Formats: sequence, C-alpha cells, structure tokens
Amino acid sequence: MNFSELKKSALSYLGFYGKPTEEALALMDGAVEEALALSHFRAEGKIFSSPLPFLCEEPYRSFLAGCSQYALVVMTLGSEAERRIRALFLSDPVRAVVLDACASALVEAQGDAWEERFGEERTFRFCPGYGGSDVKDVRYIFEALRPEKTLGVQLLESGLMVPQKSMAGVVGIGKKRARSCGACMLRETCRFLKEGTRCYRSGNN
Repeated sequence: MNFSELKKSALSYLGFYGKPTEEALALMDGAVEEALALSHFRAEGKIFSSPLPFLCEEPYRSFLAGCSQYALVVMTLGSEAERRIRALFLSDPVRAVVLDACASALVEAQGDAWEERFGEERTFRFCPGYGGSDVKDVRYIFEALRPEKTLGVQLLESGLMVPQKSMAGVVGIGKKRARSCGACMLRETCRFLKEGTRCYRSGNN
C-alpha cells in the first residue's frame, strides 16, 4: 500500500488543492493508520462475456467499447470503520471528517489492487453514478452478484450501499484504459480541473 498516494487521494476527498500544513499532514497520517487498522476489505467479482441489458446503454456502452469481456465487482471495507466515524462525529468532528476521507480513499486503493487479478489489459472501475449514469443501476450488479450473502453489503432503494464504505462497478477486460481527464464526460464542469488538480489518485500532486 502506497501511503503517499493514499494520502493524496484522501486530500482530494477533503478538497485540498494546495500544500497541506504540517498539522494537517500529522492528522492525515494518524487517520490513514486508523483506517488501515479498521479495514476488513472484502470483494466479490464475476467475469461476463455477454453484456447485461443495462450495459448496452450509454455511458456504459462507450466505456466498454473494444473490451472482449467485463467484470462486475462489489467491494467493502466492512462496518467497523463506519461505526468509528459515526462515534467520532460526536466527540471530534474534524478527525471524523478526515477519517471518513481516508476510508473512502482506502476502499478505492484496495479495490484497485484487488482488480489486478483481471490482468493488465483492463479498464479502471466504472461505478453507477459516474459520467451521468444512474446510481440506481447498482441494483443490476447486486442482482448478478448477490453480495448481500457473500459480503454482507446491503443495497438501499436510493442506490446507496451499507456499509457506506462500499463500491460496486464494472471493469472492462481486454483493453487497457487508465483514468483520464481528456476522456471524462464531466470534463467541462469539473471543479477539480478548474482548481488545477484532478479527482483521481495518480494525478493528485
């Protein structure tokens, strides 16, 4: 686990665009360590050759263009981090917000590492809600994988998941595609680009 990259990602969740103070970095270091200690990362994935109906619609169709297969994935840090964050909001709200950002960055990073099993020729993880897609499309992923039984992750009618530090998405296989501002559907309205930074971990300097 690359601590430096993890902190950069967490800082982007917090909206930091410049060089953080020494005090902020110290707080971040402690929150990263706590997030790692609280993490019980688990994931479920399945490779498909034929697209499910919702993947034939935009923006999924364009995202998967050129891929020979795809994988549906669900991942979670578990509920312990979430319980700790809720408790901290009552006693130390600032620390709670920082821990929340670190936990979000951690599930992203651990998910990326877990997806290496799909080979080098793969896309990044595209989750419902990205690029103008409907966050409620996550129900199709749940119908295919049933993570309620394997991971204990529940889906609310809103499309949100419980535990909250969980993700569900699609990974294209057979085509390498990294996160890119140039190909992003939200480029014209992106607040990160307007501030001279990027939303994804490898681009946060």
